Amino acid sequence: MSFPSGFGPPLARERLVSSLAAEPPRLDLAALAIATLGREDLDAPACLRTLDALGARVQVEAERLREKGEALAPLRALRHVLADIEGFRGNEEDYHAPDNSFLDQVLERKVGLPITLSVLYLEVARRAGIPLYGVPFPGHFLVACDAGDHKLVMDPFHHGDILTEHGCEELLKRVAPQLKFDRSMLAPAPVELIAYRMLSNLRRVYLGRDDSQQGLAVVDLLLLLAPDHPGELRTRASLLTTMGAFRAALKDVERCLELSPDAPDRERLEMSARELRERAELLN
Repeated sequence: MSFPSGFGPPLARERLVSSLAAEPPRLDLAALAIATLGREDLDAPACLRTLDALGARVQVEAERLREKGEALAPLRALRHVLADIEGFRGNEEDYHAPDNSFLDQVLERKVGLPITLSVLYLEVARRAGIPLYGVPFPGHFLVACDAGDHKLVMDPFHHGDILTEHGCEELLKRVAPQLKFDRSMLAPAPVELIAYRMLSNLRRVYLGRDDSQQGLAVVDLLLLLAPDHPGELRTRASLLTTMGAFRAALKDVERCLELSPDAPDRERLEMSARELRERAELLN
């Protein structure tokens, strides 16, 4: 996979590229790469050691539950260690805080978003030998594992609750009532998609706060993952224009025109391109 150059923090870009280039891609390293947007000097090795220690504890607990004949021993062990003992939970009081999207902060504060807590569950489960995978459920990320002809779904945001298919339907009614439940919503998510969704959450947070600089860093990483995404190109062009980087903004607008010659907003894009050329020329 090749990546374009961009405007975001080089450390975050470098680490994200490295994590996705690994075989297989490393979700823990991708999440920590994103976390450098909040704290560039974060101690990634310490975070990995914390995940290792949690994984070892889950492994021991799962074995104890198996010896007792406990049904669903691995999942119950995961939930017991992370939710019951360690107290990891969803941050419902301050849901839109940027720290909820940063894995290092989740490990430290023990609160986060559905997707960041799911990353925690996935990486601890991987270390404990539990075949868990991420589920990009609409509006609320989940984790699951296959159990014969059905799936066992967990909700890390709500204390690792184990959901039936009916439970997933009820959850969808709360988080995305306009949608009808379909089993395809429980399909596994690759690492690249999980990283993209984590970044999308951050983009909404920073743009909602009119933080152009952090917003630009996040959108740049989104375009690292999806270089020709028309919406992200438009967003970056707007941010670059606001920050006075007219030539860079012009490149994104021209790329939008190239990708979508019949776009409904073509006239507006062409007008933006003309204005950006004029502004760029004034800088000469």
